[in-house]
Amino acid sequence: MRFRLVALVFACAAGGAWAWQEAYARLGVDRDTFERTITRYMYEAVGRSHIEMPPLPGSKIVLSMNDAARAALVRECGLAAKAFVMSPAFQAGYDAYIRNAYRAVDHGIQVSSPGSNMDAALKKGDPDAAQAALANVMRESFRKGVLQRLPSIANYDKGTMETMAGVDSNMIDMSGPSSAAEKAAAAKAKAMLQEAVKLSSTDIARARETYRKALMTAAGLQDEAQIKSSAEDDQRREEQENYNRMRLRPNLKKRLMEFAALVKTVDFQAATVEKGGKRVFVNRTYEGRSELWKMLYRLGPGGANAAAQIAQQWAAEL
Repeated sequence: MRFRLVALVFACAAGGAWAWQEAYARLGVDRDTFERTITRYMYEAVGRSHIEMPPLPGSKIVLSMNDAARAALVRECGLAAKAFVMSPAFQAGYDAYIRNAYRAVDHGIQVSSPGSNMDAALKKGDPDAAQAALANVMRESFRKGVLQRLPSIANYDKGTMETMAGVDSNMIDMSGPSSAAEKAAAAKAKAMLQEAVKLSSTDIARARETYRKALMTAAGLQDEAQIKSSAEDDQRREEQENYNRMRLRPNLKKRLMEFAALVKTVDFQAATVEKGGKRVFVNRTYEGRSELWKMLYRLGPGGANAAAQIAQQWAAEL
């Protein structure tokens, strides 16, 4: 049950003063060590589905304190943790990290997926709207697929075209053209695919160009400028969706609430015994609990409950 102190200084943080100097001196760490540890945790936590804490020096010192002293230390460290994490500098660093690691960028645009529109229509019990939304999903999927495929057509040979023409004709049908214009474009595109196959025996360059234009026609892409613009719009929407999913405040609030809920499950009266050179829980169910749960048990009710209270207060502000 190794003690991981960063749980104390992260999840229990609250706003306000700079009482960290004295608290960190008692722990044997400095501000830089503390902030680097918090930063590493926050950055890595983006990709985790559960709370997991990296180690921080000072565990023996904390374990030597009585329960009241631990609670006081939790509050002091919490002040600095919140002040650091909520600073504009930390937000900027966090945004830079998720931009580079996850292509998550805040373009300030509203994004909604066709799939979410379909779900909303189904919940409202509107089958026509749901069908229309499904058609949009199919069309969008086909358009994105065409954008990805267009560069590869430059390498198609006769055999590839003969194979892919039938596949792409079926994909055009599956894209669900519904309006008169979409159906006309689909029919034209399928005819162009067959023309490209015929041309591949005598003029592969012209065949490739015809094949490319066929897919563009089916996807509603009129020219190179529209291809470029469409691809750029897709990238911006994807980056915005990534950013929305990884925003600092919602993710932080979720972690704080998870932590506060976890503290409530800890049985501070649980009995332990010495076994195989280490102390284990008598209750085997407790022995299977997470490392963080066991850390909270060792922290004791004073420190752990103080952490939970501060985490709840912080979460309420986010």
